Amino acid sequence: MKFLFLIFSIAFTFSSVNAQSIARQADSIMQQHYPDNDPGAALLIEKDGKIIIEKGYGVADLKTNMPVSPSTDFRMASVSKQFTAMGMMLLAARNQLSLNDEISKYFTNLPPALQSITIRQLLTHTSGIWDYEALIPDTQKTQLSDEDALKLVETKDGTYFSPGTKFKYSNTGYCLLALIVQNVSGVPFATFVKENIFDPLGMKNSMEYVKGENIHARAYGYHWNDGQYHFADQSITSATKGDGGVYTSLRDYLKWNNALSENRLLPKVLMDSIFTGYATVKNGVRYGYGWFIGKETDGTACMFHSGESTGFHNIVYRNPQKHLLLVILSNRDDNAIAQAFDKIADLMQVKIDFQEKGDSKKRPSLFHWLSSVYGD
Repeated sequence: MKFLFLIFSIAFTFSSVNAQSIARQADSIMQQHYPDNDPGAALLIEKDGKIIIEKGYGVADLKTNMPVSPSTDFRMASVSKQFTAMGMMLLAARNQLSLNDEISKYFTNLPPALQSITIRQLLTHTSGIWDYEALIPDTQKTQLSDEDALKLVETKDGTYFSPGTKFKYSNTGYCLLALIVQNVSGVPFATFVKENIFDPLGMKNSMEYVKGENIHARAYGYHWNDGQYHFADQSITSATKGDGGVYTSLRDYLKWNNALSENRLLPKVLMDSIFTGYATVKNGVRYGYGWFIGKETDGTACMFHSGESTGFHNIVYRNPQKHLLLVILSNRDDNAIAQAFDKIADLMQVKIDFQEKGDSKKRPSLFHWLSSVYGD
């Protein structure tokens, strides 16, 4: 018995020492890329239910010099899509809609080419619907809403390809999903997300962006140009909700991740469907509902997404089989996040199988790989 206790104690000590070492190395990496007086970032590493590191770097607001902390709220950009997808799944679970519904059931002024597109195709970026950003007139000066995105695509009687035949990343699709949630639930999309996701999970400081509403411990976005950081918090596409409007923090995001792992919002069979790869993206990666789905070289499944908008870059990565979560949220729209994430992923022995030919050691940066998908 004493011998077994000794073995257990040694194993626990080794595990603790390893976690402390990883925390120190990760902290050093983040300090290198996010100095104290610059716009910064927040890092979270959780392994086996234990937080290895949860820390902020740099400042959230250059005007006030408010430091970034684990409670700082960042604009999540396209990481928001997983919350929009969950809203849709909650309505499906309540039999208030079907993912096979054609969107013409909810939008009466669609041109013929768009009428047969289904909710599922919007969720998986296989609708072929036009990017609303490409249809914004040069004269546009005010911020667009999800409703504005709908009006823009209603003027385009055509799609990039026959719906359901290919993958093409689409912000438009997720704007329309938010409108469907709003249509079916009878409440504003931001209210639905708050009442059905954020409040039940105790994500008290998270919200869908609503112009004029206060955001708790808000990080403001910045862009580097001409040797200095410039305030770059909003653009004309920053007010849409379904494709990128969530503000949240490390601490609230951890609650979200735990809820996903514990099937707290949906029955397991429906939760599993979110993380099923329905559409082929490239390099062996597929897309579920609001998540990219891949594998590591050891065969374990992983899910990830990044977000890029004016002033903000974010990336989230989870591997349920390894009980691993990696999150970096940043209020700078530069390359630092790609370098920092790759180094920290290496620390955690994350090796995504991109199924590329040639030297397997030259895996692409995950953040850059995702950027290439958004631009395809």
